[in-house]
Amino acid sequence: MNKNLITLAVSAAAVVAASGVNAANVYSSDGTELNIGGRAEFRGDFIGDSGNEIDGTMANNSRFRLNLGGTTEITSDLSGFGFYEAEQGVNSSTSNDANTDFKQRYMFAGLSGSFGAVSFGRQDTAAVQISQMSDVTTFTGAQKAFIDASDEQINNTILYTADYESLTLKGSVSLGEAKDTNTSGLSVIYTLPMGLGLGLGYSAGSNGENLGSSEAIIAGINYTLDSLYVAGTYTTGERDDRSSTDFNGVELAAKYGFGNGFSLMGAYQKTDGEVAGVKSDESDFFEITGDYKFNSNINAYLAYMLNNMDESSVGAKDAEDTLRLGLKYSF
Repeated sequence: MNKNLITLAVSAAAVVAASGVNAANVYSSDGTELNIGGRAEFRGDFIGDSGNEIDGTMANNSRFRLNLGGTTEITSDLSGFGFYEAEQGVNSSTSNDANTDFKQRYMFAGLSGSFGAVSFGRQDTAAVQISQMSDVTTFTGAQKAFIDASDEQINNTILYTADYESLTLKGSVSLGEAKDTNTSGLSVIYTLPMGLGLGLGYSAGSNGENLGSSEAIIAGINYTLDSLYVAGTYTTGERDDRSSTDFNGVELAAKYGFGNGFSLMGAYQKTDGEVAGVKSDESDFFEITGDYKFNSNINAYLAYMLNNMDESSVGAKDAEDTLRLGLKYSF
């Protein structure tokens, strides 16, 4: 078990993705450390907002995140850790009402040692590490959201992580407060020395008393070569085993860094679902994003999402494209 396991367990909920989060160490004494991090991110959307046509000029989807994480050494073979993160968005009301609440994203604590790491609280389920393989651009990330058993930021979750250098194993159980709402999942990523990673995960659980059960299988592959990163994930499953509610999703992503602060990213995502025997697309788009990193703390990006949805599809809304201008300060 390598020495980086504690860092892995504490930062797992931060969803580092491509740009990363620069946490600052604010306290370190006698084996105990406290780190603070987060981001202030302006996100201005033009043309469309989540498929809806924008009547005016711009929709503001900016956000602010704040996280605290710490570790403490109990013995030479056992450590404790904790993590908290919250997010505040922008009130979209035209009245300029500034009142918005912080939304809790993560809150968990755990123990780590030669056995691995186990944490308890609001956190990602086991399958999220697979969906993150392709969730590296501005608009990606739908692969985890089909069912709660494979989603991120789930309450009452117990997560086990084992890191064996080239192999990362995760197992999770989410204990529902309502009757028959427990879920579980298992996933593994194996990375070959050549930079090729292979991932597979399975998630399942009950939807509630007399509400059936759901399950999802997700597979992923990625490859890293110097400044090039490419990845793809595929998800399939059913939301309710008592009726025809199957779903499928594919997500492809690539990123290339030119070494001068500029990166170019591209993605394709298509998801579909079946309700009462009727199949319909839930998402279908291409994305291209240019990102410029001024330094390790601040970057600007311009992303264009070409929406391929048919306006007649369920949930397609206006099926508008989106042009997003972003400026993100990470700390």
